[in-house]
Amino acid sequence: MSKKHIFIYLFLTFCLIIISLVFYNDFKSKTKLKSVNNSKEKNVEISLNKTDESSNKKVDKSSNDLTETTKIENVNYVAMDATGNKFEIQAKEGQTDARNYNNVFLFEVKATINLRNSEIITITANSADYNKSTVETFFRDNVQVNYINHKVESDKLHLSFQDKLASINENVVYMGNNTKMITDNIEIDFKDKSTKIFMNSNKEKVFVKTVY
Repeated sequence: MSKKHIFIYLFLTFCLIIISLVFYNDFKSKTKLKSVNNSKEKNVEISLNKTDESSNKKVDKSSNDLTETTKIENVNYVAMDATGNKFEIQAKEGQTDARNYNNVFLFEVKATINLRNSEIITITANSADYNKSTVETFFRDNVQVNYINHKVESDKLHLSFQDKLASINENVVYMGNNTKMITDNIEIDFKDKSTKIFMNSNKEKVFVKTVY
């Protein structure tokens, strides 16, 4: 083989090696870039999923807060038993509890008890908890009861319309028939028209004053 042929052979071999190296490096670079891009896309996807989950939780929480209570203006409930006795309660505003639909929280309350063969009893209070199913009512704050010439003031009053019982408690003041009484408790049974007046402690006595 002549020197010219050897030179050409070496030159072609060198070119082939250079071309192979160039192709190899180019392939390796593209593979690495594709891998990095795939990793970034995956991270972005995971990040977006996390954002969606937290957003849903926030919406759910907000939704629960909105459905927790429902405000109602100018509330009016009427209940009547089998014998014709009637209980009616009105309020300037009411709030229902979504967890127990029968419970209603009332504000600026006025209630009337209309018993057969008896005079109407009126009850007013700043607030009250009313159960539509049992017609049981807890009056609170600035409670006043009016019945003919009798008036009772207190902080609390529990009324069970089904049992026709009323329990009046805390800072109780009775006024009527030229008499003023200060006591802890007054219990009224509307069925037999009996009244019980007593203190929390046996050592204390009911204060009675005659007013002329």
